[in-house]
Amino acid sequence: MSDKAFEKLSPKEPERLRVPPEMASADAQAGFTHNQWYCHQARQTVYFTAFTNEVTDLAKLKKIAARLAVLAPQLTTGFLGARPHEPLADNILSRICRINTVDDLSAYPENWELDGADIFVEKDLPLFRVKAVTPRNGPDPQGRRAAILVLATHALLEGADSSRLSRSRAVPRAGVTDRPDKTPLLRRLRYGATAAALAPMQLLAAHFLAPRAPDIGYRALAFEKERIRRAAAGLNVSRRTLMFALVAHALNDGGRGFSRRGIRAIYADMDTASEVRTNDTFFQFRMIDAKLKARRSFPEFVQEVDHALARAEQKDMNATQSLLNSMFSAHRRLSGLMPFLYTKRFFRFSAGYHLTLSLVPPQRLGGELTKDLVEPVYCGTHHPGINMCVFSPGRNFTTINLCLHRSLLPNVDGISALLDQIAPPSGKMREPGGKSN
Repeated sequence: MSDKAFEKLSPKEPERLRVPPEMASADAQAGFTHNQWYCHQARQTVYFTAFTNEVTDLAKLKKIAARLAVLAPQLTTGFLGARPHEPLADNILSRICRINTVDDLSAYPENWELDGADIFVEKDLPLFRVKAVTPRNGPDPQGRRAAILVLATHALLEGADSSRLSRSRAVPRAGVTDRPDKTPLLRRLRYGATAAALAPMQLLAAHFLAPRAPDIGYRALAFEKERIRRAAAGLNVSRRTLMFALVAHALNDGGRGFSRRGIRAIYADMDTASEVRTNDTFFQFRMIDAKLKARRSFPEFVQEVDHALARAEQKDMNATQSLLNSMFSAHRRLSGLMPFLYTKRFFRFSAGYHLTLSLVPPQRLGGELTKDLVEPVYCGTHHPGINMCVFSPGRNFTTINLCLHRSLLPNVDGISALLDQIAPPSGKMREPGGKSN
């Protein structure tokens, strides 16, 4: 779609959009599924960020936001005064886009604030933002002129969406939203009964165990994709197994990070080609429980991770996600009856999981939406109380995007150290942004 076409889709309004009085106290997220409800109440965000070698201004950001709303029309829902599936007005685009000047770009992408505070406070605005920073003195030595960030509530976007949007393709949400719940009745009843019994215990546990304040920091790493492939081949495992093992082993730091006995991990399966069967009609991903036994030797730990993933996938791959969705349903009902129990601290509760891992589909930049961006692409999710790691492969680079409790951030350097041991960098490396040394 051309720029002129998108300009027509973004009509200018002379006055700031006012929320109709009859909607002032409405529940703008009433139509969310239980999983969506939890993601939004927990203030969990998803982000996509990359650099550009092109001049960036506010007008450009507004065009990006307008394109996003067309390609992912769910972004036009969930806020007070929303006009679902209608183009966002120019004054709205102006309020959700922001550009700042910085001394240099070397602190990015790690200097982004990913908690999305404004998304959850400004109730009359769409639940996403488009931001950019530009260097004060022109392009940096790598020719980069800006870093661009798209940030949204996780309730409206998931990992598979980022892959399609990176290609400037529409997100086929309608077909998923209309999908009926095909979970067998007896299984649904069992999940519901289990959730009803566990929800009060989880509330109590969260009161004592959840962090009193958010303490999550962000780190990002980028490696040549070929180097990851070479390391995995050397250990005779898949790239997914290797990357999961690199992060879990480094962060655990011999038991000082999580546990000397093992790591309780949960990972996202985003295989959209498979027939997902969970009791949620919006999201395509499903979380799978995997217990990883600690090993001192990294090669041994890699094999342990490989076996643990195989064991998990021999079971019912929908069970964990279906139970989680039933838990979210139980908590949503309880919160309606006793909202005072559902503080921000509750939504920081990790339920005993040390680490959440996700491998998103490949990011292939192209089309009107991303034509000016360059690799590497950084893509992930931020939760105010849970350790999250997302792996984002592109054409030439794979990025590791970590939102972690701050006590774990020093351990991130161990990821690079481990990879150096098994697959030293090649003599001629490509700089992020596509240039060669």
